Amino acid sequence: MLNLYTMFHCNLAFSSIPREHFPLVVERCYAPLLGLAESGIPVAIEMTAWTLKEVNTIDPYFIERLRALWDEGRCEFIGSGYSQSIFPLVPTDVNRWNLELGNKYYLDLLGRRPNIALVNEQTFSRGLVDLYKEAGYEAIIMDWNNSFQHNRYPLRYKYLPQRAAGLSTEVEIIWSHSIAFQKFQRCVHGEISEAEYFEYLFSHAPKDGDEERGFTAYSNDAEVFGYRPGGEPTAADEYARMAGLLRKAAEDPRVRLTTPGRMLESLRGREGAGNLVRLESVETPVVCKKQEKYNPLRWAASGRDSIHVNTECHRVYDNLKALIRQGALEKESIEDFKEVLCDLWGSDYRTNTIDEKYAWFQNRLGWLKMETERLLGNHQHRTPLLAWVYGGNPVSPALALSGEEGRADGASTGAEGRSEVRSSESELRISTPGVVAEFMPNKGYAIKSLVFPSVSNAPLLGTLPHGHYEDMRLGADYFSGHMIHTSREGKQTTDLGRSHVEVKEEREKVVVLIKSPLDIGVLWKRYDISKTEPEVGISYRLKVNGLAASSLRAGIFTLVPSSFDRESLWFETVNGGPGPERFILGGHSLAHEEPVSQGVSASSCLGATEGWLRIGDRDKAVEISTDKSRLYTVPMLRYTELPGEDSFFLRV
Repeated sequence: MLNLYTMFHCNLAFSSIPREHFPLVVERCYAPLLGLAESGIPVAIEMTAWTLKEVNTIDPYFIERLRALWDEGRCEFIGSGYSQSIFPLVPTDVNRWNLELGNKYYLDLLGRRPNIALVNEQTFSRGLVDLYKEAGYEAIIMDWNNSFQHNRYPLRYKYLPQRAAGLSTEVEIIWSHSIAFQKFQRCVHGEISEAEYFEYLFSHAPKDGDEERGFTAYSNDAEVFGYRPGGEPTAADEYARMAGLLRKAAEDPRVRLTTPGRMLESLRGREGAGNLVRLESVETPVVCKKQEKYNPLRWAASGRDSIHVNTECHRVYDNLKALIRQGALEKESIEDFKEVLCDLWGSDYRTNTIDEKYAWFQNRLGWLKMETERLLGNHQHRTPLLAWVYGGNPVSPALALSGEEGRADGASTGAEGRSEVRSSESELRISTPGVVAEFMPNKGYAIKSLVFPSVSNAPLLGTLPHGHYEDMRLGADYFSGHMIHTSREGKQTTDLGRSHVEVKEEREKVVVLIKSPLDIGVLWKRYDISKTEPEVGISYRLKVNGLAASSLRAGIFTLVPSSFDRESLWFETVNGGPGPERFILGGHSLAHEEPVSQGVSASSCLGATEGWLRIGDRDKAVEISTDKSRLYTVPMLRYTELPGEDSFFLRV
């Protein structure tokens, strides 16, 4: 028997649905779902609490019907949180607030809290398991296809609930299926025939009549039926067509229509169910749904000015945390600010957002930023982008961008340590007790070699020259510390040319200031080299003449493979959860920075929601950290093993 469930994701925050269409969407897209349940077709409905509140304002009777149908067991309500935000890209505290607020409004409006959650946009990281369990969820709905891609579970796992491993706990999984919901959607839209659809659907039916399987007919947006986001109602009654399709499926003796929760109950404990699996992988620590063009970078660093939007949200988050620490807010004000911030972190403000929604969003964000800064009474000066690189047992460095300054043109002894500067046409070398750094004057003062003596006598980061590898796939120079701009047409601009440099001696560090003229503008780059700690700061300030759609990458670091033990090599970061997620690199290959198409410039990224990424082996580590409230960035990794050369290539 094939236990077939449908789950409809209802989202009035959809980037291309104007507010004036909300009543139309409720009438054309959401109300028919209740009609399906009332006619005897089991359905599951998922809404964020934000959408549930909006629907209640538009049509309170809808909420009454939904509540009654759920109580009667004729439909099932699935939760997700207050707003549809991409949890692996959002700070842990904000994710907790999101889930807590969702539960509060679900209880207020529906009388109880759901125990199954839809993972927002099917974008998952391991740490989220702990947050869902903490919020009281017993199971999550998550995409099979992209979880399977790099984990390759036995195929029979697809038809049974399993258990997803978190950091310190686990949660049951109900599988959604990207191909299945796209097939169903195409059939309802008339793009493929019923015969073609049923041929696909029944290919998942068990061959043995006694075998019990679970599968999804549909697990995606409700707004694409009876309406087109950003458009008008469809001429055809697509919900009537959908009902006909589901009834026809139910007529087959191999099929039983059900809901996710009932399917979980009926299949839990069967042979092949309940295996502990990982949904993430070394290749994709942040798993997403559908094809490769739908990856976390669409909300992180692209869309409609996502970089700026995410920077400002982090800034407000830092302000709110400071206010809470200082006890400067009443409990009611804290809850109000949390609710607004969770809303502002919604995914739909970061894609193809229509002007009306974007203006409303900017007004809300501006108000929250000004209000939190007013309450703090602290308008700190902020620099654009700061990437700190350090080794050993890292402690987040304090910023010290001013101090006693003097020209460093030899050796000097400061109160905090001794430094030595040597300069020639081919090399700039700066040596302190904490760092030995070599730069390449003819390559924009890219980092040639970076040694942290207290960690290792060998350089951990630097430049690998042309010919370093025998493998011709890596037959190029690989620098560190530079910047790469790539236009949509593929033209690259870097700062790897002749540049002006100035070296200054300060009390606690040596500062290297570089000015590089570029085709697209001017880049000012600054290295802050600590005299006492294994620590280097790098900041970039770019003035451009005007850029069209393009890719800009900075904070690029190449690891020196001979300085690390390949067998024990690992990386770790926090991806929205309550702790670090560590991944062992051996035997794997990563290429997050590779473009998917001309319009999609990369294939994946890490969330790094605490602002840091660590790479290390059994006895040492390097940490690269940024302040996301100064300029929001996400790291991408490239890793290739070269067993024939007993080496590897690893770049951030």
